[in-house]
Amino acid sequence: MRSTPIVRALWLAGMMTAASTALANAALAQTAQPAPSPAPDASDPAPTGDIVVTGSRIARPDYQAPNPIVSYGDAAIRQSGNTNVTTFLQRVPALTNSVDSGDSAGPNRPGGQLFGAAGLNLLDLRGLGPARTLVLVNGRRHVAGQIDTAAVDINAIPTDLIERVDVLTGGASAVYGADGVSGVVNFILKRDFDGVAARTQFGVSERGDAGNRFGSVMAGRNFAGGRGNVTAYYEYNADDRVRYEDRDYLRGDRRQYVVSNPAYAGPGSGTFQQGLAGDLRYPGGSPAGVIDIGGTLYNGDGSRYDPGTRVGGGFVSGGSATPVAGYVGDLLPQTERHAANLLAHYDVSDAFQLSVEGKFVQSTATTFGGFSGNYTGNSSTLDNPLVPTTLRDAAFANSQLVLASNRNNTDFPRLGESDRRRTWRGVVAATGRLSDHARYDVSYTYGQTDVRITKRNDRWEDRYYAALDVVTDPATGRATCRSNLNPAAVQVPTVSFTPGAGSGCLPLNTFGVNVYDPAALAWTINDNVSTARVTQSVANAALTGDFGALFALPGGPVRFALGGEYRRETSRFRPNAFLTGEQWYQYDEGDKFDPLFVISPSRGAFDVWEGFGELELPLLSDLPFAETLTVGAAGRYSDYSTIGNTRAYQFNGLWAPVRDISFRGSYSQAVRAPNIGELFAPTGPATNYFVDPCYVENRGSGSSSRAANCATLITGLGGNPATFTADNNPDASVLINGARSGNPDLRQETARTWTAGMVLRPRFVAGLAVAVDWYDIRLRDAISVADANTVASLCVDQPSLDNGFCSSIRRAQGNGYINGYTIQPQNVAEYRTAGLDLNVNYAVRTGRFGDIDLRFVGGYLHRLTQIATPGAQSEDQVDQIGRPKFNFVFSPTWTLDRITISYNLRWVDAMRRFPKQATDNSPDYAPAALLRYDEVWQHDVQAQVAVNDAMSFYGGVNNVGDQRPGVDSVDQPISPLGRYFYAGARVRFGR
Repeated sequence: MRSTPIVRALWLAGMMTAASTALANAALAQTAQPAPSPAPDASDPAPTGDIVVTGSRIARPDYQAPNPIVSYGDAAIRQSGNTNVTTFLQRVPALTNSVDSGDSAGPNRPGGQLFGAAGLNLLDLRGLGPARTLVLVNGRRHVAGQIDTAAVDINAIPTDLIERVDVLTGGASAVYGADGVSGVVNFILKRDFDGVAARTQFGVSERGDAGNRFGSVMAGRNFAGGRGNVTAYYEYNADDRVRYEDRDYLRGDRRQYVVSNPAYAGPGSGTFQQGLAGDLRYPGGSPAGVIDIGGTLYNGDGSRYDPGTRVGGGFVSGGSATPVAGYVGDLLPQTERHAANLLAHYDVSDAFQLSVEGKFVQSTATTFGGFSGNYTGNSSTLDNPLVPTTLRDAAFANSQLVLASNRNNTDFPRLGESDRRRTWRGVVAATGRLSDHARYDVSYTYGQTDVRITKRNDRWEDRYYAALDVVTDPATGRATCRSNLNPAAVQVPTVSFTPGAGSGCLPLNTFGVNVYDPAALAWTINDNVSTARVTQSVANAALTGDFGALFALPGGPVRFALGGEYRRETSRFRPNAFLTGEQWYQYDEGDKFDPLFVISPSRGAFDVWEGFGELELPLLSDLPFAETLTVGAAGRYSDYSTIGNTRAYQFNGLWAPVRDISFRGSYSQAVRAPNIGELFAPTGPATNYFVDPCYVENRGSGSSSRAANCATLITGLGGNPATFTADNNPDASVLINGARSGNPDLRQETARTWTAGMVLRPRFVAGLAVAVDWYDIRLRDAISVADANTVASLCVDQPSLDNGFCSSIRRAQGNGYINGYTIQPQNVAEYRTAGLDLNVNYAVRTGRFGDIDLRFVGGYLHRLTQIATPGAQSEDQVDQIGRPKFNFVFSPTWTLDRITISYNLRWVDAMRRFPKQATDNSPDYAPAALLRYDEVWQHDVQAQVAVNDAMSFYGGVNNVGDQRPGVDSVDQPISPLGRYFYAGARVRFGR
C-alpha cells in the first residue's frame, strides 16, 4: 500500500524530533564528557581505511572499486582558481560537454528550454546529456534545479564544502536507481570539522570585466569526546555579466562567418560549398525598418535601402540590413549565489548514530539575448504624422496608402530573463551496528527548488500596435494614438488596457533609429513574472554487512547490501497571466492575427517504489597469482507510477595476481525513466530559424537519400526543386512558428554498459598509481527531442519520406518552403559510445627540494554515434563540438616549505566544425582550414604562500596564453573570457 503525504509527514516529523532531542541531549551532556581530541584539517585527504566508494553500498578500499572512478579533492578545486564547480569539472575528459554559465547565457538555453534556464550549470557525462547523468551528494539524490527534469543545478552545491568529487563511469542504476545511464558524479561533503575556516577570492579578466567575488566561512565544533559534531557553513559568489559587445574581436564588422558559397561551381571546380563572409546581416529587415514602395526599398528614415551583397545561406554582407552579431546577446550572465548549510551528527552508541543536514541556496542569474521585431506588423497609414516626408511623397506617387515595415528593434532594450532559484534540502539519517556483521542505514531526504522567472522587456502586443497607429490630434495638432480618439480603431483584441482618451497610450515612432519616445516604449513593455516548483522526497532503508558469522569463502566472508527506497518527484510551472493571455503576431497574409506566445501551465508528478540488493564474493586472497579475486553483483527492481516496472543489474569482478597490479571489469543494464517534462509538458509555442536541407546548396550535405527525397517532396507540393534556394525564399531569415509538447506514451531508456580496466601501483615506484579503463555504452529506446532543423534534416535523410519526422514539418502548398513544425519526445534514438580513460597520479617526496604531485587525466573517445530513428543512418559525433577524440589535463604541483606552485594544462583535440556526414559525402564541402576548430591549449598557473599554519595567500592566472574562440564562433573551442586574473586568502583557526 502506498504511503500518503500525511503518513510521510508524520514519519519525517518523528525523525526530526528524534534528531533534535538527541542533539540537544548531547549538547547538555557535553560538559560531562572528556575534552575532544584535535580533529584533522578538513582539507586533508580522506582516510585510507574502508569507505563506501561511489558506485557501491558495500564498504571497501577505494582502489578495489570494480568500476573506473576519477576523483578530485578540494585542493584541486582551489588550485584551479574556479569558483564555479562546473567550469572546473569540464577539465575531466568525461565531462567536457557539461553546461556552465556561459552555455546558459544570452539566447542559449539547456535542452531548448525557454523558461527558467538562465545561468544553469548541468553536468553531462560522456556526452549523452545531463538527463542521463546522475548527480549525488554524499551518495544521496539531490533535487533538480531545472524545471520538469531530474537535472541538478551544480550552483546548489557549495564550492568550499566539497571534500572531493567522484566521477564514475558505468551503469549505476542497480545501485542508485534511474538516470545513471552514463554514470554518476558524487559530491562528498566535509564533515567532523572543528574550528573556523574562511576563504575569499576576487577575479577579473584582462579586459577589466567578468568580475568575480567569492567568500566562504565555516565553523564547526566537536563535542561529547568526538562523538558529536555541529558545523555551519555560508558561501557567497557573484559574477558580473559579460556582453557580446565587450569583446571587440566579436564585433560584426570584424568577425567572419561560415556560410554557403553562392559561387560554388560543382565538384572538381576548385570551389567550395562553404566559405567565409564578413559583416553578415539578415536581409529583408533593418534597424530603421525596411519599406517597399512601388518595388523600391527604403529604410524607415526615408533613405534608400542598401541590400548588401548576397553571400549564400539567406544572408547578405554589408548594406542596411540588421547585423547578425547583434543577436548573440550575453557571453556570461550576471549571477549571485548565497548558500547556507548546517550539518550535525551525534553517535548515541554504536547501535544508533543520528545525523541531520540542512541546506538553503539562493542563486540568481540575469542575462539578455536578442531584440524584438516588427516584421510586417508595423503597418502605417499615410495620415501618420511620424512618416518621413520622403516616404509619404513616394507612397503618394505610387498610390500606396499603407506602409509596411520590417524592423529589427536593435535600439530597444534587449529581451532578457532573470531567474531566481531557491533550493531547500534536508536529510535525516540514522545508522548503527546491529552486530559485528551487520549495519543499518535509514534516511529521509526532502528537496525543493522554487524558481522565480522574470522575462525582461517583453511587450504587450495590444499596446504595442496601438502605439504604432498614430494620427494627428485635431484638438492639439500633436501626434497621438488613434485609439485615444477612436477606441474601436485597435485592430487586435485588447487585454492589457482600455482604449480611449485615458488609456495612457503614447505615439511610438519607429521610422528610423533611436527616434522613439522612451515613455511611449515603456508603456508597451513589461517585466512579467512566472513561478515554478520542483520537489523530491526520498525514503531509503538499507542493511549492509557480511555472512562471516555463518560461513566464509577462501578470500573472506561474503558481503552484502540490501534495502528499499521510495521516491516521489513533482514539477509545476505557473506562467504569468501575461503569457497565458492573448498575445498576438500578425502574419504576412492579410490581417489575420493568430496567437504566438500563449504559454500553458504545466504540472506533473510520479513516484517509484524500489528494492535493491548487492553481493560481493571474495573468492581468493593472499595466494600466488591471486592476491585478490573478487566478483560481485547488484540488482534493482522498480515500480513506477508512470511506466510500470523496470529492472537494472550489474556484474563486476576484480583480480589482482600480485599487489602491484589489478584488473577490473563490469557489465550492467541501466535504465532511465522519462522525466516529468518529457511525459507531461503541455502543447506550447516554439519558434525557429530554418536552414532548409532541401535548398539546392544543402542537398549534398546529408545522406545519399536526401537529394531524391527533396526532389520528390518539393515537386509534390508544387515547387520547383531546381530553383528551391534560400535566396528565393522570402522567409529564409524569418522565425517560423511551431509547437512542442510532452508525450505520455514514452517508455524507459535501457543501456547496456561494460567496462574493463587495469590499476597499476608498483611497489618499486613509490607514490605512483596508474589506472586505465575502457568503457562501452549502448543506449536503446533513447528519448530524443530533436531541434526543428534536425527534424527537417531527418525527414529527408531517411531511406524514404514515409517516416515520423516528415509529419512533424509543415511545408507550404505551391512552393514547398517550411511554414510550421511540431516536435515532441519519442523513444526512437539509439546511442553508442566507447573510449578509454587514463588516470595517473605520482607523488614524489624529495626532502630538501620539496614535494611534487603530478596528475594526468586523459580521455580517448573511440565512438559516439546516434541513430535518430530505427533504420536511419548512424551519425558519427566523434570530433564534434564538445566531444573531442582526444583530450587531457596535466596538473603538476610543487610545494617547498610554505610555497606551493600549481600548473594546469588543458588540451583538447581539434574538433570538427561541420558534421562528419557532410564532409565525408562532399570532399569540396569547405577549405581545409575551415574543417576544424583549433586545438585548446589552456595554461593556468597559481602561486600560494602560507604565512603560517593558519593563514595563506594565493594568486593566479587562467588562460595565460589568452586563447580566443575560432572564426565563426563565440565559444569554440574555448570560452571568450580570455586571460583571467584572481587572488585570494584562506584562514583556519582551531584544533
